[in-house]
Amino acid sequence: MFPFLIKTKSIILDILFPPICLNCRKTPTNAENNADLREKLICKDCLFLIKLNNTLFCPICRARLAENKKICRHSYYYDGNTNGKNKKRSFYYFLAAAGNYDDPIIQNLIHYFKYKSFESIAPILGELLIEYLKLLNFETLKLLNFVIVPIPLHPHRERERGFNQAKLLAEIIACHFNLPMVNSLKRIKNNDPQAKMKNSEKRIKNISGCFEIKNPEAIQEKNIILIDDVFTSGATINEAVKILKEGGAKKIIALVLAKT
Repeated sequence: MFPFLIKTKSIILDILFPPICLNCRKTPTNAENNADLREKLICKDCLFLIKLNNTLFCPICRARLAENKKICRHSYYYDGNTNGKNKKRSFYYFLAAAGNYDDPIIQNLIHYFKYKSFESIAPILGELLIEYLKLLNFETLKLLNFVIVPIPLHPHRERERGFNQAKLLAEIIACHFNLPMVNSLKRIKNNDPQAKMKNSEKRIKNISGCFEIKNPEAIQEKNIILIDDVFTSGATINEAVKILKEGGAKKIIALVLAKT
């Protein structure tokens, strides 16, 4: 009797609230199960059309990195303090972008996830990141000795949204690859959303001083996969990488769903 009630409930739901793909706005074909679409919120046809990258990128010039190695001489610089003397310090990291933001399907999914609070999209977006890491030969690149660090939201912003999208993605990656996740970054400024600022200089100024390390022992001498949703100007991730480097982190890979 119980399975019958479950099936009846499912049929009633499909009649009253038919599942619709968030991208193409169509109901599933005969080849697709209604429950699958209701759970994933995207149909198989749209999912198939998403094109994933297969290399790492330079976060400065956006060049594809052959064999996932640094092949350009670009680095970031900031005013640092060494032995009581102010001097320019440099840092570099790898950008790992699963897709490109001009892909309308990826853009749609990120929009619903980030701005419409569709928390249930997280598993499918996490799968895209996992598939991308497989294309990078993640296991064979000796990257399994990394810890996962999500970009944090300010507590006020997280309460408004109901969740931190970067943390949800980080949990999926950490679980799949059996890596530790540490919440070592803390957001200490409730700055204006970066998406509202088109000028790169304003973005840099807006995000400056937003982060601090709350448990430095968790990232000292560690390799880090830093996770966020989108890489636009790079201001947010650059600031986070700088703070992590100051805290003693070694190699850093910034993993995002898409780059612009």
